[in-house]
Amino acid sequence: MLIHPHDGEKDGFLAHLKRIGCQVESAWPPPQTLPDHIDVVLFLVQKSYDKEACSWMSSESTIAKIAIIDFETPEILNALERQNIHGVLSKPIRLFGVLAVLTTAIGVASHEARLRQRIESLDETLKARRKVERAVAILAESRNISEEEAYKRIRRKAQDSRQSIAQLADAIIDSDGL
Repeated sequence: MLIHPHDGEKDGFLAHLKRIGCQVESAWPPPQTLPDHIDVVLFLVQKSYDKEACSWMSSESTIAKIAIIDFETPEILNALERQNIHGVLSKPIRLFGVLAVLTTAIGVASHEARLRQRIESLDETLKARRKVERAVAILAESRNISEEEAYKRIRRKAQDSRQSIAQLADAIIDSDGL
């Protein structure tokens, strides 16, 4: 999607994007939300954007975001950083390099999405590990056994009942609260 005011430069850029094989939609003014099927958005950075109306600009989505800038002022550079931009084109837009920026931005956005998924997975693993440690401590104290023995019992019980250690740890923690 190309978000840029209608002018001669936009028309030429839109035609070039179509020539290199992009399926392009265009919009102006910037929409409040982006359609679900959009995987790349190229947009003109302006100071006058309503931050609430264009919340998609700083969201952590899988969309590759490419900013089009007029000037390299500190304010614009800070805005690019806050908006988590994956690529930048400067005005006047030169057609040489557009494909490189597109492929790089898509690659960076894809890598970023994989990293976010990995972080979420590691967070879940860490939460589960903390629960297991808490359940081990509860079982060790209530049965007057070592933590190593308590962990072995939890693991064995989880295997026998065909559930995860984290699920069994939840049950132990819940029953201790009664």
